[in-house]
Amino acid sequence: MTTELAPAAFLVGPDEGEGVWFADSLLSYKVTGDETHGQLALAEVRAPRGSGSPVHTHRHEDEAWYILEGALTFWLGEESRTATTGDFVFGPRGVRHRFRVDSEMARFLILVTPAGFEDFTRACGRPAMARTLPPPDLSPRSEGELVAAALRHGIDITSP
Repeated sequence: MTTELAPAAFLVGPDEGEGVWFADSLLSYKVTGDETHGQLALAEVRAPRGSGSPVHTHRHEDEAWYILEGALTFWLGEESRTATTGDFVFGPRGVRHRFRVDSEMARFLILVTPAGFEDFTRACGRPAMARTLPPPDLSPRSEGELVAAALRHGIDITSP
């Protein structure tokens, strides 16, 4: 009989965790599948007005957002809602969704379970060299690269 080791306990400070510049946002991973045996990943996101995601569907992960500061509009299936500071939004796998930052700046948590979404953001993003938004001259991945990487990670993008 084999016994799998349980994840180790740990604490991550406010400016700690793996930083990824993804699209025009900073994702600070507080925990990834590497630390949780694939059970979950959590990132604190800082994003400017107008940033967000294309319409997409996750095949493997449930995704949840907790708004720390700011306002975001979410489209979940056929419904749209605006979420503000203190609101929680849940998007189960298989449900088409997207979001957009409506405030000047937003800070929110993204939780995915099981883990895996962080591998997509690593593939399409860049390691953050500072705890800031990405520099404006950072060249984004092409739409084709984004769609191909999403497919490899179980995400179907259905609009730009």
